[in-house]
Amino acid sequence: MVNTTNATLRDVANVAGVSLMTVTNVIKKRKGSFSKQTEERVLNAIASLGYRPNISAQNLRDSLTRSVGFIISDSNTNFLGDPFISQLVSGLSNYLSSVDYSLDIQGVAPENFENANLVRKAGSDAFCAILSGPRNLRNANIRCLSQIGKPVVVFQEADSRHFPNIAIIREDDQSGAYALGQHLLSQKAKRIVFVKPLVEWSTIEQRELGLRASLDRIGSGVSLDTIICGSESFSDVKEAIRSYLEASKPDAIVAATDAMGVAAMRMCEELGFKVPDDIKLAGFNGFEAWQYTTPLMTTVVSPAFDMGRAAGETVFKKLTDGKFKRKDIVFSTQLRISDST
Repeated sequence: MVNTTNATLRDVANVAGVSLMTVTNVIKKRKGSFSKQTEERVLNAIASLGYRPNISAQNLRDSLTRSVGFIISDSNTNFLGDPFISQLVSGLSNYLSSVDYSLDIQGVAPENFENANLVRKAGSDAFCAILSGPRNLRNANIRCLSQIGKPVVVFQEADSRHFPNIAIIREDDQSGAYALGQHLLSQKAKRIVFVKPLVEWSTIEQRELGLRASLDRIGSGVSLDTIICGSESFSDVKEAIRSYLEASKPDAIVAATDAMGVAAMRMCEELGFKVPDDIKLAGFNGFEAWQYTTPLMTTVVSPAFDMGRAAGETVFKKLTDGKFKRKDIVFSTQLRISDST
């Protein structure tokens, strides 16, 4: 039962069976954005609930720019070429478009984060961010975001408890990596290598931690080495794999992303190692790259598009209702076992 003395815009929307945006359009008399029947349902709901607009909240809504800023902290200038980031952007943009919001995107090097135009001007109604760099730098950039005074969603980081205006949306990379590690052990892999880029990302840290936790259960007789590539580029990954394989042969290679896994697979082939007979191989993300490998690559599937959409829903909820529904949203990952292991 709704307490009609404290009815909210969302209560009106629920009773009328319409969206928050439709209620706002009716109240603001934005003709052409709703039918006569819809208008009657909304007005009847307002009357039955005794809804009275909160003037200060109404003034705040009237001052909104109807835009969300997305700040991507990445040293790579081709940041939108990263499949994970492009999936986040697609999910976020799709949701924001459905509620008549625009999306402004800016890429910035991690060390210059505080000087990004979107951060300094803070002209958007809310912000999303994905951060790279050492953990202490990422933490400093989160503190910078907390001082903007606008709702913020940060992807993939672990903790937002100390910042009331920040919500976290992340995937459970540790569990996905743990499951992958258990699968490789079941396939008799004892010497495993993890291939990752020089640039630090929370998601890649969590993947390595999950693998190590899985192998640590076995104890002696199992090892995990780490290969650090200059970048995630095809050529850098191939050369790093070449250097390693010319000195040692592991039972399995786990790449931090599927794209890196494709490069690793190619180098295995060039050096005469068959996948999976000689070396098993797996990656992470499950977007496009894994589908074009022969053999088909085992991967841990990321719900990045859904995470982007959830970010849009989260900031819109904060802007319309004044509070986050949840401040820590965790999406599951899924191990997809294929021919490469």
